[in-house]
Amino acid sequence: MQKILIELHYLPCLDYFKTILEANKEGKEIILEANENFNKQSYRNRAYILGANGKLALTVPVQKGSQKTIITDVKIDYKTDWNRKHWQSIKSAYGKSPFFIHYADFLEPIYENPPALLWEFNYKLLTICQKLLRISIPSKKTDSFDKEVDSNILDKRNSITPKKPAIFAHKEYYQTFGNKFENMDATTTAFENNLSILDLLFNEGTNAMAIIKG
Repeated sequence: MQKILIELHYLPCLDYFKTILEANKEGKEIILEANENFNKQSYRNRAYILGANGKLALTVPVQKGSQKTIITDVKIDYKTDWNRKHWQSIKSAYGKSPFFIHYADFLEPIYENPPALLWEFNYKLLTICQKLLRISIPSKKTDSFDKEVDSNILDKRNSITPKKPAIFAHKEYYQTFGNKFENMDATTTAFENNLSILDLLFNEGTNAMAIIKG
C-alpha cells in the first residue's frame, strides 16, 4: 500500500487538510511522524487566524529544551495562561462569524483544560476538526524516525511550513475580517489564503469540505 508521511500540526491549515484528504482519496495510508525531534517556528505549535487587525499567529509555548525532545514527549509550558489567550483570540476573531455558535462548544473545553503534552493537544484538536468537517481519516504513528523513507512512502514532512508559500490556491470564501467582495467597500482587505481550518469552519460551516476540495 502507498503511504504518506506527515507531521502533526496545531489547528492545521487548509494545505494540510487538502494534502491528507487527497492522499486518503487515492487510497494512501496516513502516517503521522511521532519520532522526530521538535522543530520550532513550524506549524507543530503555531496556527494562523484572521482577526480585526489582520493575520494573527497563535503559538503554543513549549518547555525549554524541547528541540532535543521527541515530539510526542514535548511538554507545553504553562507559565502563562496561553490557553485562555488563544481561546479569547479565537472568540474575538470569529465570535460573530456564521458558524461560531455551532462549533465553539466542541473546542472551548479543550482550551479550558488542555493536556500536558503538545502531541496529545494537537491530536485531540485534529480529531475535533475532522468531526466538524464530517470526515474520518484513519492514521497511524511511526514506530521510529527514518531520515530516508521507502519508495512506497510519500514524504511530506516539513513540506507545509509558515516559511513556505501555500501549496494550493484555495477557493476563496467569505472571511469575517477579510474578503474583497463586490458588495464591500474598497478599503476591505484581500482574501487571506491558507489559514487555520478554524477560519474556514467558522465562516463556511458545512460548506467547508467543498471549498477544501476546490
